[in-house]
Order: sequence, then structure tokens, then C-alpha cells
Amino acid sequence: MRKGRIIRIDQLVGRGFIQDENEQEIAFCLANLNGNINIGDLVEFKIELTTYGLTAINLRGLLLI
Repeated sequence: MRKGRIIRIDQLVGRGFIQDENEQEIAFCLANLNGNINIGDLVEFKIELTTYGLTAINLRGLLLI
């Protein structure tokens, strides 16, 4: 699983973007969210190659302790 931070969410379009550990921006579909996730949250995710390019799937928020 990869890790990154949510940097943008566009409710109207239904997509958002994560900046991963390598500072690469990866898109995700809001329908793939598992729970509430907000801008600035740390997430764990998998990568899938779609017709739109690399897309984050199975997003899960990470708790900071």
C-alpha cells in the first residue's frame, strides 16, 4: 500500500488528488472512498491503471498517534 496526503477534492466533478511520498499527484474517484476523508488527511491506497491514467483505489484514512 502507498501513502500520501489529500491535496484537493472537487465534489462537483467527483474526483480528488493525493500527493504521494514521491510528490507525485494521483487522482482518485470520490466513490472509492472508505469513510470520511478531508484535505490534508493522510491516506493509504493502492494504484490502478485506468483509461484516465494512474488512479488511487481502496483509499483509507490513517490515524496519527
